[in-house]
Amino acid sequence: MTANGLTVKLMASHGLEYLSKYDACTYTADSVDDGAEYAPFSYATCAFDRELTPGDSFELPEPLRIAIGGHALNERLDISVEPGGGATDIETGDNYVALEIGADNTADFSVTGAAVTCAAGQTVTAPLTFKNNGPAWFGNLSSGDPAAKVRLIVPQGTMVTDAPADCVPHTLSGGYYPNRTGAPRYDCGLPYFVLENTERTYAFKVRMDTVTPGTTGAVSIHPEFGEFPFAPDTSDNTAVPAVD
Repeated sequence: MTANGLTVKLMASHGLEYLSKYDACTYTADSVDDGAEYAPFSYATCAFDRELTPGDSFELPEPLRIAIGGHALNERLDISVEPGGGATDIETGDNYVALEIGADNTADFSVTGAAVTCAAGQTVTAPLTFKNNGPAWFGNLSSGDPAAKVRLIVPQGTMVTDAPADCVPHTLSGGYYPNRTGAPRYDCGLPYFVLENTERTYAFKVRMDTVTPGTTGAVSIHPEFGEFPFAPDTSDNTAVPAVD
């Protein structure tokens, strides 16, 4: 069956930029928003008026050129095609391809834990802060796994009385803990992407039950699996929160 025209769609991740611009294409882009649910992409929708009979092939008017931005890391370019003119595609499984494009870059994650002072029985807010110091953004664009997890080991003699909604309570070894409060460990999952300047603060409410001067816990950053291969420095992936 003859296809009277075709539509080509391109979708490029945050670290990529279209250098080739075609008259047949309409270009749009997501806003770059740290609080967005989905990672920012840019889009090109191209309608080509070309009759294609079975066995014909089609090439873009000129080769597609993509720029790699200074904040690029593990990027993705999705390309799809649809026949026009109401033609029925008997096999749609080969109409789409996703290209993974790796940039030679780094992303430096860091975490800090505040030192707070309180008396026995007093409840205070203890903030933990994750920051991506760049220069690259990072996203698990295929798996959707969290970009990282911030882990709090609660200082001895203190009790968490309120934890952020996206922080999951655990036993010290990482097992199931039945209550939202009072756990010895909390893992706070970040979204599946962080921009090159993302900063997230997790505010825990902590009560001092036993006065132990200089008592400390631990804060650390962890990937969902393995390591952070793009990290130039892991010394700032841990911090020591203190309660006096």
